[in-house]
Amino acid sequence: MTPYHRMQAGLALVAISLVSLWALFATMHLQYHLVVAWALSPASTVIHADESPVAASPLDLNAPAASQQLAALLYTLVSRDGDDPAQHGRLAVILPGDDAVNITMVPLAGMRAELRTAFLVRLVGGLGVFGLLALLFRRYQIRRVSAPLGALVDSLNSFSVDPSVATPIPAMVSRAPEFIEAANALEALQRNTLLALRQRERLADIGEAVAKINHDIRNVLSSATLVADTLLASKDERVRRMAPHIVRSLEQSVDLCQSMLDYLAETPSPEPVRFAPAELVAETSESASIPIRYSGPDEVRMDRTMLSRILLNLARNAVSAGAQALSVDIWRAGKLAVIDIADDGPGIPQKHWDDLFLAFRSKQRGGSGLGLAIARDLAVAQGGNLKLARSNDDGSEFRLQLPLQVLGITDDED
Repeated sequence: MTPYHRMQAGLALVAISLVSLWALFATMHLQYHLVVAWALSPASTVIHADESPVAASPLDLNAPAASQQLAALLYTLVSRDGDDPAQHGRLAVILPGDDAVNITMVPLAGMRAELRTAFLVRLVGGLGVFGLLALLFRRYQIRRVSAPLGALVDSLNSFSVDPSVATPIPAMVSRAPEFIEAANALEALQRNTLLALRQRERLADIGEAVAKINHDIRNVLSSATLVADTLLASKDERVRRMAPHIVRSLEQSVDLCQSMLDYLAETPSPEPVRFAPAELVAETSESASIPIRYSGPDEVRMDRTMLSRILLNLARNAVSAGAQALSVDIWRAGKLAVIDIADDGPGIPQKHWDDLFLAFRSKQRGGSGLGLAIARDLAVAQGGNLKLARSNDDGSEFRLQLPLQVLGITDDED
């Protein structure tokens, strides 16, 4: 049985109990009049309490308590003649105006059938009214809640299968006051998604064209770099003096083209391997021409190439900003493996923090603004995230958060 069906069964039991109590209390009013009528009939007898004490406490009709009346009614409804020989099938009552000495013994046989009939009529009638109300409520619920909700879910499922096609909002959803806001939100979601998909398609076409052009430009610049290297050996003093500037400019242009190609290319799936991070940090230090201190485990398990690209991008950005040294610390934080990359540069102004990881937003002269964007994409591809942990006059620190498996620890071991 599902929780929903269990809840319905519980509500039904509560309803039956409430209707039964109402039927009992409604029958108690009739019981009072029947008891008085039968007490005045010749079938009843009056006894003296001192001479012939009764087994049960008599029902005092001068000030009848609800509990006493209810007990008397239940006894009348469920008892049969001969059940209690001490009572002789009679109910002991004190009539209005009498004192506790004079007790009237009212026969139950005469009014038992009438009280049972009255109770059953009220019980069946109450249950019938409740059932009718429940049926009307159920129809209202289906019409105003269940049906519109089901139609809304169907629309969401259809749109999730093919987001390129907007699914019309069913009329029953738009007409239901409870779902008008949800229908409007779904319509806006479909409209915005379609616009985003079209924009993405246009950007993809532009990106493909740029990648092709960029590839050709990089080849031309690489050839020009080889030619520029020969200028360093020129006998002309002015040529030799200008050659290093030309070579650096060409190398910077080649790096810019390569960054553009990396950004436009689809991020590959990670291929985790075990390696020594200290060796990778040493390679990054040599490539970026900056000393890097390492602290952490001797071995990790992740995509070595992706981590290398992340560290190299951060190191080059730090060098461009004026940093003289870096530090890389790998440690555990709860269910995460954390890699902190800190520099001693001048820090990043707070006004640039919001768009720090957006492409083409570089605030450095000659920068492409792609390094941090690519680094974050590589972090996300490995199931992690890259963020700016702090930045002040003492330098900046970036935090790379990755799954705990990077440290060789599984959830079972944890």
